[in-house]
Amino acid sequence: MGSSRERIKEAAFNLFATNGIEDVSIAQIVREAKVSNSTFYKNFKGKNVLVKHIFENGIEKLDLELKVKGFTTESKLTRLIEDYIYFVEENTKICKVLHEAEFTFSFIPKKIKGILIKKLGEIGLDNSDELFWYIWGSVRFMTMWKYFWNMDLSKDAGISLLNFIWNGLDPNNHVLDEKIFKIKISPMKVEEDTTKAKILSSAEKLFSENGFRKTQIYDITRAAGVGLGTFYLYFETKLDILKELVFRINKALRHTIKEAISNIKDRRDAEIAGYYAFLRFFKVHSGIYRIVREAEFILPEIAIDYYKRIHESYLPPLKSSIKNGQILEYPVEDLAVFLMGIGHFMGEDLLFHTKADERKSLKKISKFIYKGIKGLVV
Repeated sequence: MGSSRERIKEAAFNLFATNGIEDVSIAQIVREAKVSNSTFYKNFKGKNVLVKHIFENGIEKLDLELKVKGFTTESKLTRLIEDYIYFVEENTKICKVLHEAEFTFSFIPKKIKGILIKKLGEIGLDNSDELFWYIWGSVRFMTMWKYFWNMDLSKDAGISLLNFIWNGLDPNNHVLDEKIFKIKISPMKVEEDTTKAKILSSAEKLFSENGFRKTQIYDITRAAGVGLGTFYLYFETKLDILKELVFRINKALRHTIKEAISNIKDRRDAEIAGYYAFLRFFKVHSGIYRIVREAEFILPEIAIDYYKRIHESYLPPLKSSIKNGQILEYPVEDLAVFLMGIGHFMGEDLLFHTKADERKSLKKISKFIYKGIKGLVV
């Protein structure tokens, strides 16, 4: 059966994979592992120490599995990306739990990012955030899309991914029009004079500050200045208010991006403008991106619907841009996922982890998106 320490780690991992990290208690872990509380504390000082041990093992395994082999930059990068995709396919449970842990524990995204940037350095590529977002944002989001959420891609999505990373979008020599940075982002409009809007506004503020799990319905109604019974006139559960908030955030974000790029004729400029609008939107609404991210681990179907709606909004303009020759030809359902991935991981860093100037970052990443890695090494 293995040592008590290993049984505790295995039981905790299985519970995390099934129920989520935050919703698993030490009591559940010792019951699953068939050990006593005292045995748990002889091995681990607390749940966070246990989590650290489990995920450091997962991260170490990732590091060992990713190989940098080949004779050219392209062959080395291809092998590295293929190894990562294979790792996620073969270790989906580990990767899903690590993905949640990235949101919950700040040391985990730093360690994973460090490994992935180190691998690019072994190939001879630079260690910039922008290159990390371009390559690993596309790769990691594609694996999340396929293996975490079981959403469709073309049968040759892996080949399309490698081609996109190597060649970018641009069929000629487009240069970013910096007028895109003059767009203005307006705050979400909330009907503050309605009782429902007051409840939603209070929930948004509390979820973004304290998290969904730590916020009680009583906290929401007290902050909204309404009675507890009033809440149930509009929502059956706390989950229902989370669903509506994520839906409203998604709708407002898509509207904001659509407005921001409406007068931009070149899709290559529109891609960068869309990222800029996305970043500015969530900086204006500080905290609500955390609501979307937390929702992913509380009720996954909320996140799936959120990303599906964004994906669908990408498809018509990408099809049109390929048809008129503004961008290279890729299967649009795949290309939309790659571009979303860049924005997802860029947003994670710029909104939570770094204080970089988004305009400078977008100018630099536009060169990768337009010309790919080939433009760096040729």
